[in-house]
Formats: sequence, structure tokens, C-alpha cells
Amino acid sequence: MQNEILKEALKLLSKRDYFSSELKSKLIKKGYSPEEIDPVIEYLKKENYINDEQLKERYKELAIEKGKSKLALKKKLYQKGVSPDINLSYEEEVKSALNLLQRKYKKKKDFISVVKYLTNRGFSYTVAKDAAKEFLKDLNCP
Repeated sequence: MQNEILKEALKLLSKRDYFSSELKSKLIKKGYSPEEIDPVIEYLKKENYINDEQLKERYKELAIEKGKSKLALKKKLYQKGVSPDINLSYEEEVKSALNLLQRKYKKKKDFISVVKYLTNRGFSYTVAKDAAKEFLKDLNCP
């Protein structure tokens, strides 16, 4: 039976990476019992087919690239069933906010509306303020 579960798990992993908790819930939905799944998950972790920490790092990099806030990243990880104990440095948060602003605004904007936009997206006021200053400086806005 475990061989069948392993084949199913590898089939799922061939399409995309999963956190161990995600893979376990997928396999439970397929009708396998948690007692049968746990040894397979441990084997996959040991063979490095599943690496939750590496996948968290990739989610972090993707969030920065897409302009997501620290709160949005933690929410995403929580939804995936992973502990949302990820650390974004202040510089990474500002970079993420700048990425979002570069996607959103092509014309001149005032400081207050830019800060408000960022805080409404989950960024802290200090991050929003610093990112807005840098963004408006690059656009040569007052």
C-alpha cells in the first residue's frame, strides 16, 4: 500500500512543489489514511523531494518580486498549513513595496496617496513612507 501512496505522492510532486502538510492533506483526500501517509512523507523529506524551508524561501522571494507585504506572505503560508514564521528584513519589505509601486503607478502621484495605497496593502507605515519617498524621488516628484 505504501508503494501506491509513494507513486501518488511523486505524481503530485512532479507537477509542482508542495509543503509536507499540503501533500499530506492531498493524499488524505485521495482516500489514504494518515498512518499510511506519514512514513511516505518522512521518506520524501529524507530524500529531499520535500523541503519546507526551501519552499518557504521561494515563496518569500516570489512575494518580494510581486510586491506582497509581510502580512500577505504570512497569510499565504498559514493557508498552506505551514508555520508562518518567516523573516523579512526591513530592506526586503521596502524592495517589495517598491516593486508593487513600479507595477501600479506609471504617472506622478502625491506622497499621501502612495503611502495610503501601501498601508492598505498590508505594509507598515514606516515601510510605506520610506518606499514612497524613494519611489517619488526616482520619478522626480515633489
